[in-house]
Amino acid sequence: MEIQLLAAQYEILIKLIYLGQMVVQMAREDNNKYKEYDAVASYIYSYAPRFGFQRLVDFDESEGIYGASDDLEIMMSGIFNDFAEATFFDRLAFMLADRDLLEEYGAEEYSQMDLIELEEKRNALIEKYLREFAENGVNNLVLERVS
Repeated sequence: MEIQLLAAQYEILIKLIYLGQMVVQMAREDNNKYKEYDAVASYIYSYAPRFGFQRLVDFDESEGIYGASDDLEIMMSGIFNDFAEATFFDRLAFMLADRDLLEEYGAEEYSQMDLIELEEKRNALIEKYLREFAENGVNNLVLERVS
């Protein structure tokens, strides 16, 4: 199979690969788990000089693989930081909403609650927390107990 890309499309592709690798790296528990992802990324990165984007990749001679250069990392840091912040607040709001529901209804009633009702209650709480985070970030977040 052959895929033909314009230089602008290739640039977008390597940016997407970089962002994908960042997400995978956040989930890694060991470095060997996603080796096949790294191999494909290296292969795609290896075409950078042909498209005029050699400044966006580096070749690690000791490993024999291509990876993102500092230039690419800097270029994509804003997008990745926005993603990390958004997912942090979304996940935190979800976890706090679940905690609140468990405290209000107890584990047994919570586990037997109608799924539609549970989602409605959870979503209302999530929206409340997301509004708070949008207005104040974590400034009003306080841990009352630390064990």
